[in-house]
Amino acid sequence: MIRNIRPLAQALGLAFGLSALAAPASADPFVACVQKQLADLGYDPGQPDGRLTPRTKAAWQGVKQAQAGAGVLGALPPLSQKTAIHWCRELPALKSGLEQHMPSAAPVRILADTPNVEKGIRQAYDKVLRFMDREYGIVLAGHIGIGAAGNTKDVQAYVRRLLRDMSSARFNPDAAIAAHCNRPFGVAGAAYLKFMYICWDNPHQADGAWLKRSRKWLGMMMAHEYMHLVQAELGGARAEGFNGGSLRARMGPAWLVEGSAEVVAARFGKRALRLRAPGLAELREMSLKSKKSLQGMRAHKTVRTSGDYDFAHYAVHILTRISGEEALFSFWRRLGAGQNWDQAFEGTFGIRMAEFEAQVMEMRKRPGSARAYISKMRRKQS
Repeated sequence: MIRNIRPLAQALGLAFGLSALAAPASADPFVACVQKQLADLGYDPGQPDGRLTPRTKAAWQGVKQAQAGAGVLGALPPLSQKTAIHWCRELPALKSGLEQHMPSAAPVRILADTPNVEKGIRQAYDKVLRFMDREYGIVLAGHIGIGAAGNTKDVQAYVRRLLRDMSSARFNPDAAIAAHCNRPFGVAGAAYLKFMYICWDNPHQADGAWLKRSRKWLGMMMAHEYMHLVQAELGGARAEGFNGGSLRARMGPAWLVEGSAEVVAARFGKRALRLRAPGLAELREMSLKSKKSLQGMRAHKTVRTSGDYDFAHYAVHILTRISGEEALFSFWRRLGAGQNWDQAFEGTFGIRMAEFEAQVMEMRKRPGSARAYISKMRRKQS
């Protein structure tokens, strides 16, 4: 992993203040998506008007009964305006071509300060999209926008425009963006519920050499932030219209949120960019820079330093060595189905979250102990 591209923003940190002010529209794009998918499956949901009518609900009941217990569909919550995003994303498993109805089928909207920056962002996004689909079978259902520039004022302007065009929220992100982007010799990124921004300390023209140099760090950051958007969508945070507390409950503990994004970015770097991913022993050494406990990094904005990110990465790496990386998506799907953090964690990983956090704190003290723990938990699960 490239060590100088650590995302400086707390993922979704700004978003918690956004959707709290946004009123849901009467015509929902995800309901319209489900309506079109149901029609293609041979059911009659009525007009694809984005309104959850009795006719649409009856068509959904028909496909649910026909596919009872089938894969991910069997675990989805009942269809509502809030949960339509889940059905829109998962129904394509039943028939090829249904994905064309997802809002994300539209080209990603990119606001960038130069053509080369736009090209670099689009290439990174497309590469991450293919990677997520190939490796995990996951793509976003929702349409997103991306703002990117080497100048803080440009980034602020792009994010304000995306906010205006893609959200009914009333929020001025300028101060938060300045805090993230006004840092010498670094890059920063943050994921909102519907879009992300990326900035760096280079106000000059992005030429062909910049485009070539940026390929690796831009791809790694894109993978990290895209994972946050996936977490928000699977867990139900994107569909929340309440207060920040409700949104945070849908995201999960901060160490798991950030550590999962680090694991996915590391795998992307290895598979798509041919970068070396840190191993278990190396991650343990790197994690010692953090002076916090895992339990102390549950709350929003508690994963801050490079060492904190390394510690979160180390903990999630252990989880995935036991249960596989696909289990991470199961955790957020469980949140989206209404489970709380503890229920989702134990149901996914087979251990109580507090117990795992305590075990990791002990393993960090003794080199090699994590390998024995992983072997023991694998035997237990088998």
